[in-house]
Amino acid sequence: MKKLFFFFAASALILSLNIGCNSCGNQATDSTKVSNVLTVDSFMVAPEKWANKEVIVSGTVSHVCRHSGKKLFLFGADAEKTVKINAGGSFSTFDLKYEGLDVEITGTVVEDQKIDANYLNEWESDIKKMVADKDQKVCNEENKAISGQTNVKGSEEQAVEDPYADVKAFRKKLADSGKTYISVYAINCKTLKELKKK
Repeated sequence: MKKLFFFFAASALILSLNIGCNSCGNQATDSTKVSNVLTVDSFMVAPEKWANKEVIVSGTVSHVCRHSGKKLFLFGADAEKTVKINAGGSFSTFDLKYEGLDVEITGTVVEDQKIDANYLNEWESDIKKMVADKDQKVCNEENKAISGQTNVKGSEEQAVEDPYADVKAFRKKLADSGKTYISVYAINCKTLKELKKK
């Protein structure tokens, strides 16, 4: 009888330990899901490592494309560093109402663009043409005037920035990489969820 009691006691102990471990495992899985949410800053450190994978990224919407509504840009701690989000999933376009809101995007990371020497040469040529046209008001994505232009009345705009700054930065990055092109990554949106501010 004592042997039978010890057998049942040992079985109960093993069963309770197994159940306890399984519930601990479930908690770890849930916390893993939470830690899989990337900030824009952590994503931007090495976007290539997420290529062709589904990610969840949270950030603040800085801009929704007004021409097509098919892309928006998210930023994190540094408003100058953004990740492009392409419309997709249940979003054929993005509403302007998202600008300034904190959101969480689920989507697949894709190589959106390859920047090589030819691309940079064409970009620089386009800038030269725009700056040379003194009557045309040319702005960057943030709607800031490109320096060296005049407004319609002929008075010169205050110099805001070097119109070639981005081209120069990419040329340096390309040279430093030792590669023939730089990959620019974006996220093809599957879901978008607005995050409530605390």
